[in-house]
Amino acid sequence: MSASTEWAYVRGGLLVVATLLAAAVVGWGVYGAVHEDATAFELMTNCLLYEKHKALGRPADPIARSAELGAIRTLIETNGVTVSVSSSSKEAARIVAAYRLVGGGLGPRVEQRGGTVYLWDRAPSPTQRQTLFDCTY
Repeated sequence: MSASTEWAYVRGGLLVVATLLAAAVVGWGVYGAVHEDATAFELMTNCLLYEKHKALGRPADPIARSAELGAIRTLIETNGVTVSVSSSSKEAARIVAAYRLVGGGLGPRVEQRGGTVYLWDRAPSPTQRQTLFDCTY
C-alpha cells in the first residue's frame, strides 16, 4: 500500500470520528435544552415516596408553605415532620427564624441543613433524622 493510499484512509477515519463527535455534541445540546433537572424538592419527594415508602401530605403550616421550592408533611417512625425546601441557605434561615419567633424554644425540633428545614413534632431520634437525610439533595 502506498503512502498516499494510507493518508486517504487516515483522512477518511478522521472525518468519521469528527462527524460522530459533532453528532454527540449536537445531541447533548438538544437533550439539555429539552430536559430540565429536577429540583431538590422533587428529588426529596420522589425519594420519600419510592425509596422510603412514606405517605406525603401538604402541610397546613403557612411558614412551611412559604418555602420557595415546596413543603411536605410526613410521618417517620411515629414522629410527624414538616419539611420545607428552599433554593438557598439564606431562605431556609428565614424559615427557621420565623419558626423560632412563633414557637419560641424549639430546641432540636427544628433543624436546617442547607436549603432544607425540618420541623419535628417532638425531638427526633437519630434513625428518624437519618431517614430524611438520606433523601436530602
